[in-house]
Amino acid sequence: MKGLLRLGFEYVERGFDWVFGNEANPMNQLGALGWFFYWIVAATGIYLYIFFDSGVTEAYQSVQRLTQDQWYAGGVMRSLHRYASDALVVVVLLHLTREFAWDRMKGARWFSWVTGVPLLWLLFAAGISGYWVVWDKLAQYIAIATTEWLDSLGIFGEPVARNFVNPAALSGRFFTLMVFMHIFLPLFMLFVMWLHIQRLSLPQVNPNRRLMAGTLIALVGLSLLQPAVSQSAADLTRVVTEVDLDWFYLAFYPLLDQFPGLTLWAAAGLFTALLVIIPWLGRRPAAQP
Repeated sequence: MKGLLRLGFEYVERGFDWVFGNEANPMNQLGALGWFFYWIVAATGIYLYIFFDSGVTEAYQSVQRLTQDQWYAGGVMRSLHRYASDALVVVVLLHLTREFAWDRMKGARWFSWVTGVPLLWLLFAAGISGYWVVWDKLAQYIAIATTEWLDSLGIFGEPVARNFVNPAALSGRFFTLMVFMHIFLPLFMLFVMWLHIQRLSLPQVNPNRRLMAGTLIALVGLSLLQPAVSQSAADLTRVVTEVDLDWFYLAFYPLLDQFPGLTLWAAAGLFTALLVIIPWLGRRPAAQP
């Protein structure tokens, strides 16, 4: 399996070398691109936060004003925030797969590999919390599906999902909490990212300048041509039957409708444990003297 992955990466990288040149080849700088996308997400997130209102109805309205009335600035910032977040998922998963293909998790590199595992979950949690604060139809679906999944653990005194059944039970404090989570999770993620590179002798956290410029221009162009927009406003008096998912962050959500919550928790736990122990799998025993 690793051999096939390695051949695939080598084939793609040779093609990218021909198109971009070796110095600006994105496949050789996946980790650095992750840092670059993180900073774009952070910078645009600060701008969006300035204009965001955490009220129940105001949350949706404030995002709409940013997207439509301030399309030339806030709308572009929102789209950059969205597309850079999606790009971050892509480069992180490619980075993980490439490191696995080249066996770059053995020996001293085990620390970078193991600290990279929680980064996956922090990345997805941060992205999902961002969809909540928009409070459109998609956010309503995510809120109910996520809280029902949490309730399957049976650790809460009362079902959390109950807060999204009755509109009167929802208050602005919920959005204040979600904004806090959406800020705290990326900050904690940044700390883990710092840990992630501590054992590397020459960590690369800045991509080639030509690559950075080209990537930023492409993201801005995409933001102008295909702006990120909200779906219709959330309405807790109606059941959400159809939504357009962001498959970069929400690909596993359809599984919540197909399998019991505890089954998916077990699958997530086993997958995480497998990722953590990969550096020690398949090691040959030391030769006897």
